[in-house]
Amino acid sequence: MKRFITLFFFLGLFVASVAQTKREWMNYADIAFNKGDYNNAVTYYLKVVNKETPFDITHPYVIKPYVKGVTQDKTTKSLRIFKKQLLPEQTQDSVTLIKDTTQLIEFANYYYKYAVHQIASCYRFNHDYKNAETWYQQSLQINLAEYPFDCYGYGDALMKNKKYPAANLQFETALAFAIEKNDTAMINLSKSKIAGCYLAIDPKSVQNGIVVTELDSIFNGGVSSFAVNYFGEERKLLFASAREAIVSNKKHKAVFTSDIYLLDKTENSDSPFKKMVGPINTNRNEGAGFLTADGNRFFFTRWLTNNTNECAIYFSRLFNGEWLPSQKMNEKVNLPGYKSSDPCVVPDGSIIYYASNRPGGYGKMDIWYENIDDEGRTYGEPINMGPLFNTADDESSPFFHVGTSTLYFSSDGHPGFGGLDILKSSFNASDSIWSMPKNLGAPINSNYDDSYFILDESQELGYLTSDRKECDLCDGGSCFKIYSVSKERNIFDLSGVVYNSETNEVIPNATITFKDIRSDWEPFVISTDAAGAYSYLLKEGVELFIKVQKNNFASDAGTIITRSLTESKHFERDFFLVPATNVVEANK
Repeated sequence: MKRFITLFFFLGLFVASVAQTKREWMNYADIAFNKGDYNNAVTYYLKVVNKETPFDITHPYVIKPYVKGVTQDKTTKSLRIFKKQLLPEQTQDSVTLIKDTTQLIEFANYYYKYAVHQIASCYRFNHDYKNAETWYQQSLQINLAEYPFDCYGYGDALMKNKKYPAANLQFETALAFAIEKNDTAMINLSKSKIAGCYLAIDPKSVQNGIVVTELDSIFNGGVSSFAVNYFGEERKLLFASAREAIVSNKKHKAVFTSDIYLLDKTENSDSPFKKMVGPINTNRNEGAGFLTADGNRFFFTRWLTNNTNECAIYFSRLFNGEWLPSQKMNEKVNLPGYKSSDPCVVPDGSIIYYASNRPGGYGKMDIWYENIDDEGRTYGEPINMGPLFNTADDESSPFFHVGTSTLYFSSDGHPGFGGLDILKSSFNASDSIWSMPKNLGAPINSNYDDSYFILDESQELGYLTSDRKECDLCDGGSCFKIYSVSKERNIFDLSGVVYNSETNEVIPNATITFKDIRSDWEPFVISTDAAGAYSYLLKEGVELFIKVQKNNFASDAGTIITRSLTESKHFERDFFLVPATNVVEANK
């Protein structure tokens, strides 16, 4: 009886209809998915699982028709394998009907199971984590054998929804599967997510003295605003925003494209906000711009509205007060067939950092850099920032803070709170080594995607982009908005005691001279108190040579550096003076 009811249900779906079939909707969905158009892809996959949508009764087993110019990715591999296993004698005959009822039912079930898996992936990639959680849960109930790593996607959706203990269980399951299959990339990703769950619930991850505030409609007036950067000086800002719609020819659907806007805080007018003039903005999407320190070169990202894989870095020069027509940077930066975005150029204009999914990386989008000349032309080969920065997942939006030689970037492969998290790594020029990347913690990072972080010279005011707040304008409930970051000024202080190295007695009234190694300011002198102690509030961004002297003692010296520090720090340094009589005897 059960088999009869099931057969009746599926035969009902096979009734001829002028409507588009499951096979056709699947074809449209896979094409959109491979282009990164997850909004349309999920719409089409939902048609596939809809019981009202008919099969194509002429050749219902044709799962993935060949479409010229469309490459089948790994997500459809299991469907091709299924077709060969289920229909070994019919795969060469595209017009033979499947007459076996069991095959019809099994085939229909697999069609449904594949679409459910894809729907979950679409929602996740489209940042709609509430729906992603629901569909991944459903996929795991019916698809565990075919898609065991859906538990990783499910855990990711749970993490984005702040369900950290439940997410951790899913990542533990994913780790066990990865170890069993010897999948190194998934092992590393699962371990990172597990560490991220513990990081997110650790009270020490909340940073005091930091306030993150959503900006007003000047910045966030569109459906999406992101990527604030400085336009020559800290009071002049540029950012990207999708706030002007164009109407496509298909069903007169409004499509918002991103343009670059400028905001001059020094202007006293009521409207210091305007769209960037010149040939920078087009009917494509522009964003993530960067003006070089000399103010004459502008780098930015441009991508297609209907295909985010067509994404490249462009370049324009200022000539006689006007921007010249933009040009795509050469293939060393923009490798054909791959994405490049988020340019950032160091002050002397010699190095460009950017994100790309080009071959030779560690996963998806990686941070790369290249040497460039004054004309924006590259020389040498692109260099990957290596495994210290890059993971099997995405890294993006690099920003180099000049005063501290620190590179800020976003990643969802390092341990974090859920989505893209902002991290930092400082460069030590003395030994040419980058420090281990450090998560900036909450409230800068959230359980959603946080990126495009920048910071002013004083390290007291910055900006970031986040989709942490729900809104009604975006499918999936979240839109990218710009937030300000207010941070208490870093405090650096030094204290210690001066001792007699022979007796360990304290030495009062010892003279301590501070000298700036870079000679930016005059030397100054302090003295120890009656207890031989001293303390001093240090300046930010300095490298000090310290010399301690006292009559009848040999001097002692040391160095204290606050340059390259991005957080407050208390230094402790004791000095030990050798009695002069001992020095004379030692030199005899």
